[in-house]
Amino acid sequence: YTTWLSGTALLVVVYWLCAQVMLVEPTLVALAPWQAVGIGLASMVGAWLVYDALCRSPLGKNDALLGVVVFVFLAALAWGLGRVFGGRAMFIHVGTSIGTIMVANVAMVIIPGQRRMVEAMRAGRAPDPRDGQRGKQRSVHNTYFTLPVIFAMLSNHYSFLYTYENNWVILVMMMLAGALIRQFFVQRHGYHLGRAKNPLPFAIAGVVILLSVIVWMRPTP
Repeated sequence: YTTWLSGTALLVVVYWLCAQVMLVEPTLVALAPWQAVGIGLASMVGAWLVYDALCRSPLGKNDALLGVVVFVFLAALAWGLGRVFGGRAMFIHVGTSIGTIMVANVAMVIIPGQRRMVEAMRAGRAPDPRDGQRGKQRSVHNTYFTLPVIFAMLSNHYSFLYTYENNWVILVMMMLAGALIRQFFVQRHGYHLGRAKNPLPFAIAGVVILLSVIVWMRPTP
């Protein structure tokens, strides 16, 4: 929670209070500062609302399909913010949107569900299995969000990324690579215990995406 609070405080101080310089990109859309801040806030709140609705919908019963849809949604968010914000602001707001989803998962689903399960057991009742299922699903999602959100948060140090012509594509590719590499680490433990397949293909796929980005962005001779 304090990570999200401190990060959001920095977002407000650095970007929202200096929106005319840090958010408004006249070459894209001539926004008033308050409009730019409103879009930034809406991206964070809206991302959580859409994501939560997807998880609670019938789609949430199919983890693989849900993962694909959530990834496409985040890619669409990056593309949309890239139409109104400069690359630096777009990267950081995609990151804060994912971070908001992660924190809301804990605060509004995982922890409340755990409390209800503990209260039920103390009262001698059988816990609602849906609380455990939802908590596990959101915890798994947070695991895969970890590397993408860290990359988005650190991206402002590397201007060649967010100033690239197709910067939103770069962001999406790097987030996908991060999720694949995270899957390698998640599955690696199970593989050593004989409970999962060899996770090396996920690491290879992630590295291939990273190399593709490097080749694509290489300087012109």
